[in-house]
Amino acid sequence: MNRITFPVGNAFYQTLKRRVDDYFQNSRKQKTGNASMYVKTGIVLLWLAASYVLLVFFSASFIMALITAFFVAQGFVLVGFNIMHDANHGSYSERKIVNRLMGWTLDLIGGSSHLWKHKHNVLHHTYTNVADLDDDLDTGGLLRLSPEQQWKPWHRYQQWYAFPLYSLLTISWLTFYDFQKLITGRIGNHKLPQTLLRDKLFFFLTKVFYFTYTIAIPLFFHPVLHVLLGFLAIHIVTGITLAVVFQLAHTTPATEFPTADAESGKLPEDWASHQVNTTADFAPNNPVVSWYLGGLNFQVEHHLFSRVCHVHYPALSKIVKQTCEEFSLSYHSFPTVRAAFMAHWRHLRDLGKQPLPA
Repeated sequence: MNRITFPVGNAFYQTLKRRVDDYFQNSRKQKTGNASMYVKTGIVLLWLAASYVLLVFFSASFIMALITAFFVAQGFVLVGFNIMHDANHGSYSERKIVNRLMGWTLDLIGGSSHLWKHKHNVLHHTYTNVADLDDDLDTGGLLRLSPEQQWKPWHRYQQWYAFPLYSLLTISWLTFYDFQKLITGRIGNHKLPQTLLRDKLFFFLTKVFYFTYTIAIPLFFHPVLHVLLGFLAIHIVTGITLAVVFQLAHTTPATEFPTADAESGKLPEDWASHQVNTTADFAPNNPVVSWYLGGLNFQVEHHLFSRVCHVHYPALSKIVKQTCEEFSLSYHSFPTVRAAFMAHWRHLRDLGKQPLPA
């Protein structure tokens, strides 16, 4: 197959960029984080640290440990949604060193900022919802998230087993997939750039650090079984929360799953139109959801302007929606989290049905 490319862009994205630039110029705001972002960072990191201290040093019973483990999981989720995501996109700060330091918070909670930048920033943000290129669609055949993926008999029940499977997301990163990607130098069919020795060393050292503070240190204060169950509980909550939020924005009946022309390798729409067609917002008028999710409920805006900090997305959404309407592009937006969740559930159910013969 030819290299997958996009057609030349039209006036939509140029118009949209000009309007967004005008917004920042007229409001005299920076596109990166502001004081509210830094206050949020302090709150999130304090929450995570306090939850960890309560779990390890002050949980006198197994029930108390499970409760505080839930708090730790929320700390992981808040770091993922609100700090590392912006930082690894380069939108947390104008200073690269600050973005790098804040991006390392992903390594702090067990992930890999090095691999994330290729998997998420490059593959997902470029080839959104394109089967075999967007690694977020690849579940090794366990789920059918795109109509382009091969149907298997067990997909009939995927709307029921998908969510328990989502809960294993971060555990799979920790125990297998991150190591596989680093060692093989590939993410799916995509070959990674050569990983420098310092990046490999940083990868392994941060994994050791993570398992030290999440398992080794707690073992000095709690029974082995309690530590392992707490560790599992943290990752079940973290995994299902992260996975569901990312799925609500892309795998619904409203979003498209484009395919490239077999001969030319070109996708049907230019890059910006492609992002609008394959992405959906949800709960845009709920400030609590927006704060908790780090603006990831404004996924259309994020995909079009990933170098803009999430604190600006509510304001940008009005500009994006208006411009989409002017250029006859469908701006997908679910009014609530529940509406988006049910849409994703229907998507799983519909793609779980055996396709009719061509």
